[in-house]
Amino acid sequence: MTPNLKATTFRLEAELLDALQEIKERDGVPVTEQVRRGILLWLKSKGVKVEALRQRASTHRRG
Repeated sequence: MTPNLKATTFRLEAELLDALQEIKERDGVPVTEQVRRGILLWLKSKGVKVEALRQRASTHRRG
């Protein structure tokens, strides 16, 4: 684990987790990365600036 990452636990409805898993299977984007992206978008929509986050490479499904 990289130094800036912290493990956390939260609860999601089964339907949300199923949808995230579907995207993982279809597009190859890990669930944690999908959640991270979603949180960043939400923070941005609220006008919160999140500094010092590097852009991660897009994840593509290997086939």
